Amino acid sequence: MKQILINVEPYEKRVAVTLRGTLEEFHIERADQARLAGNVYKGVIESVVPGIGALFVNIGTGKNGFLYIDDLEGSRSQPLLEEEVAVNKKGKIPGFFARKNPPPKQSVSPGRPKKGQEVIVQVVKEPIGTKGPLLTTDISLPGKYIVFMPFNDTVGVSKRVEDRQKRARLKEVLEKLDLPKGMGCIARTQSIEANPRQIRLEFKYLLSLWSRIQQRAEKQRAPLAVYEEYGLPLRIIRDYFDEDIEKILVDSREEYKKIARFAGSIQSNLRKKIFYYRGKTPLYEKYGIEERIEKIFHRKIFLKSGGSIVIEQTEGLVAIDVNTGKFTGKRNPEETVFKTNMEATQEVARQVMLRDIGGIIVIDFIDMADRGHRKEVTRALESAFKRDKAKINISPISSIGLVEMTRQRIRKSLESVSFRECPYCNGMGRVKTPATIAIAAIRKLRRKLAEKSPREVFIIAHPDVADHLEAVFKNTLRFLERRFRKRITIKRDSKIHVEDIYFE
Repeated sequence: MKQILINVEPYEKRVAVTLRGTLEEFHIERADQARLAGNVYKGVIESVVPGIGALFVNIGTGKNGFLYIDDLEGSRSQPLLEEEVAVNKKGKIPGFFARKNPPPKQSVSPGRPKKGQEVIVQVVKEPIGTKGPLLTTDISLPGKYIVFMPFNDTVGVSKRVEDRQKRARLKEVLEKLDLPKGMGCIARTQSIEANPRQIRLEFKYLLSLWSRIQQRAEKQRAPLAVYEEYGLPLRIIRDYFDEDIEKILVDSREEYKKIARFAGSIQSNLRKKIFYYRGKTPLYEKYGIEERIEKIFHRKIFLKSGGSIVIEQTEGLVAIDVNTGKFTGKRNPEETVFKTNMEATQEVARQVMLRDIGGIIVIDFIDMADRGHRKEVTRALESAFKRDKAKINISPISSIGLVEMTRQRIRKSLESVSFRECPYCNGMGRVKTPATIAIAAIRKLRRKLAEKSPREVFIIAHPDVADHLEAVFKNTLRFLERRFRKRITIKRDSKIHVEDIYFE
């Protein structure tokens, strides 16, 4: 039983995908956070940096986008807005902007990119941290069944469609679409359930959409957005909604109507699975989603067998450690380790998708001596990620139990959207022990007493630190009182941070 639960608030939209009551995917979109991934822009080249083979393009969003020169030069249409460009019979070619009165013969080569030139680009990765968005000139417009590519003449079928007969049928349907020269498309996984007419209608819609994008780009000056990707609820409907979904519940009447219309335009029979939630109890409380969302951010996740996985996110990569924990087996240690690792593959995949973790991921499985077991664990991990929408690359498990993998990072991870660096520990994720803080407090106290100060000095500290001062440094405090002829009093304040010490 697979369900999609959509919660809409004025400041935030949330989508939860559950499978037999288990939270499988969770997505957030907030009103104050611009979404760029998938958007198409008419941009202006701000700078060319040959040393790193890159261009910085102003797309009007604040931070300049990053575009590889190889991406631009490797593009079949090279959509630079040059004085001289390749043209067709009408004086234009998709992606180019020719002069209003071009000479009879145009040069085919648009030349090298220069500052001030305009280019059509698409955001493939959101800005993260100090980095601007990653751009490409290989534009792709996704539909439910196909991805249309105006600058790429590839015609193919998603690798996720493994059945040869189905692949051949879809390839035949695509070849009958009468694609314009230089353009291509890829059949998505959901196209398996579609008939040729549905695919053909979607292709016509996407071709028309591209025409409107071109017209807008021609009429207006850069930088500007010429196409914006759907918001979160509609994206989920487009990418996830199929026959496997039992129902979709939406707690906003306005959003429900919008989703119902959109689903009806894609496939009318799916509309009957969409429901407006009218309950008095909030939707996510009714289905226990709120409680499960809190668990998403736990560092340690326990397996049913008693083992566990620990997830550590760093700036460079994400490390996932697998432990046997309470699961010790009965006889064969190798078999115990193998079973724990096999169970961990499913939970690792679920957690990575649930948290939307991207970039480099290193999984430290428990060491296995049997080479056959290592291969089986790798296959199980690959199988667990088959339903993942993001592009992934998994290397074979090493002799010491490490698996290196990469996962496509398009947007910020769920954790980076929901949390910020701790202002107290500066991202260390740890606080000093009461003993460390107490020692530092004694040092500060010595300096304070040496200065001109009242007859009585108050140390205000967290109760944990105060207890340590009284238990361990009792004699030290008495010595300081006698030496400086001043009274020292400790005050407890549970409201202050454990690392803070104040003197009065």
